[in-house]
Amino acid sequence: MVSLFEGGGSVMRVPRASEQIADRLRGQIVRGEFAEGEMLPSESRMVEDLGVSRPTLREAFRILENDGLITVLTGARGGPRVRLPDLAVASRHIGLFLQTQGTTLADLLEARTEFGAVCARLLATRGTQKTIESLDGCIQSQREVWEAGISTGARFAQWVSLTGDFHDLVALHCGNKTLAAQIMALAEVIGAERAVSIRVKSGSGASADVSYIPRMIADYAELVRLVEARDARGAETHWRDHLERAAEIVYRNRDRDSVLSLFE
Repeated sequence: MVSLFEGGGSVMRVPRASEQIADRLRGQIVRGEFAEGEMLPSESRMVEDLGVSRPTLREAFRILENDGLITVLTGARGGPRVRLPDLAVASRHIGLFLQTQGTTLADLLEARTEFGAVCARLLATRGTQKTIESLDGCIQSQREVWEAGISTGARFAQWVSLTGDFHDLVALHCGNKTLAAQIMALAEVIGAERAVSIRVKSGSGASADVSYIPRMIADYAELVRLVEARDARGAETHWRDHLERAAEIVYRNRDRDSVLSLFE
């Protein structure tokens, strides 16, 4: 039974037993006490160890399943299997929130520019040889796609995917996990917006303008040079300029003041 305690004008709700169990298991999962894909102890064992009823335990499982932290499998070998937190799930919620708030495309890309410029500065300070190799490898793949010719929607989609990979690498190697998570979440939202744009353009029969691609590849190569030279200020300025140019390319096909439409 849920109890309420009043004091100082505030009301405190006591969590139900299922919520307390969910909190305990949630903590164990995020601390790494259970590995990705690992099965939690059997239901009968957990009922005994925790001293709760099966309905209470199953309600705790439903809470964790809604959090995306477990998947409850059915069958003889079923039970709750651990899933690690997925940034894509959080990104979808962010995208939904932004769309319901009437967020514009310009607003979204402005945020990417600001976050991305700081990330590039940190990258130049903290990047390693592995960072350089990863970025160079991505650029080489971009060059191969360009040199093979981007004459179909599939090839253009491949190019777009590689640009996303490059931005992801910049975020992942910047040395700040909080900033990287923010940038990666924005990247997921931008990717959803881009996918809608590509579907609309494909449906209209219009061909994509690819004349800007060599300049983009050159920008990526210049960022790598600045990172390798440990030029933090130069990397930040260059990447900000690049992201602003990239936004202007987006605005050729989408109204900058249009409200985000991510789930058409």
